[in-house]
Order: sequence, then C-alpha cells, then structure tokens
Amino acid sequence: MTQFLGATRTASVPIHLIGFHVTADGTRLYDRAALLIDTDGRVSGSVERIAERDGVARPAEARGMVMGDRLALMLEFEGPATGSAAGVMLDLGPAPCLHGEALGGRIAGAGGSGALPYVMAHAPAVRLDRSPTHGWGSVLEQAVARGEVLLGIDGPVGARQTPYSFRTDDNRHVEPTGYGHFVNHACEPSCEIVYDLETALPTLVALRDLAAGDEVTFDYTRTEGALAGSFECRCPALVHKV
Repeated sequence: MTQFLGATRTASVPIHLIGFHVTADGTRLYDRAALLIDTDGRVSGSVERIAERDGVARPAEARGMVMGDRLALMLEFEGPATGSAAGVMLDLGPAPCLHGEALGGRIAGAGGSGALPYVMAHAPAVRLDRSPTHGWGSVLEQAVARGEVLLGIDGPVGARQTPYSFRTDDNRHVEPTGYGHFVNHACEPSCEIVYDLETALPTLVALRDLAAGDEVTFDYTRTEGALAGSFECRCPALVHKV
C-alpha cells in the first residue's frame, strides 16, 4: 500500500490522472495517464498524449519514483514523430483544486529548452476515455447518486471566451486544464452546472443516478449564453438544441 493524492492505493490498481501543459509554441497538450505506485514508491504505467488541435493520442511509457515530497516521472514516447522522452517533476503538496486534487510542477521543454509549468489532476469519480459521440470524454469511474458533485472546473480565469471555456458565476470565463476540457455537450445531459459559492467557479453535479462508464455531459446552451462557436451535436437525443 502507498499514500498518494490523499488516498491509500494498492500497487495493483492504477490511478487515473490527467496532465496538462502548454508548449513554447502555444500548443495545449493533455496527458491521459494510468499510473501504478508500489510500496517502495516506484511508479510505472502508461500515458497517451493528446494535442488539442487534432485529438490524436500518442502513446508513451511512464516510469518514475516518489522521492519525499516530489514525484519524478519520465515519459518515453513511441515513434520518431512524438519526440523521444520528457521529464516531469511534480510537487506532492496538492495545488488548489475543486472536488479533486492537482499536483503542480514542471516538464522539460522540447529540444532541451527550459522547463514549462505542468499540472496533473486527479478526480476520484472520473477518468478520460473515448466518448461514443465526441472523440474524447470525461467518463465515470464509479456509480454516483443524483446530486453528487462529480467534477470542479479549474484553470486560468479571464474575460476571454473560447470554445472550451466555462462561464463563471461572476461572468468571466475559466479555461479548463483538466477533465473539464473533455466534458462534452448533450441535449439531454447527465449533469448540470452549479457554482461554487467561494470561488464562483463551475462544478458539475449529477442530474440523476449514474452508472460507472456513463459520460459526464452538460447542456452548453444552459450556461454559456452566446456560444464561442458553432459545432455539430452528435448526442443521442431525438431533438437537438445546437
């Protein structure tokens, strides 16, 4: 057994996390990670790196070690097109995160350039997986009851609206750096937005009892007012709002 991200884990059960950073050229990258940590603090597992621009997953092997209050990871990518390896150093003191936990740290820049900010988040009820309708989606790891908070939307907050941002309760916009980026629209959604009273940030709350494997979705038209751009809705509803 080992202690990690506030929970006691067994070395045989992977922890699902999502990593995020912005490259020097402005590309937003998301790392879908499944990590195993043994009793000696050794880390192994797999990562799929997803670029925002195309949604293509590029596989990597992850290995590393918990060293005191830090987690060191080496990501070794397959194939020449993805680069060879990237080193990540994370502080195990959790960063502020709504209804989950996040680790802040640095990742080595490509081509030997300087280290870049990196965050890796964990939401107990959610993992990143293929969506049946919209490419990638945030999917439930376990059954949840109606009214449960599933996910908090964290990230930089500002005035600019983007296709992936969420409106805050004080009419600004938060650009999600974790699972929130992969929460898809549905005309008959599984969740609704409820705002955190202290931060004004949105949280996703179950509208009904949900089963493991159900996708976390919400109705974009209920919270965003004017959308940042048009998109094709492929949800299974008989009547589409967008």
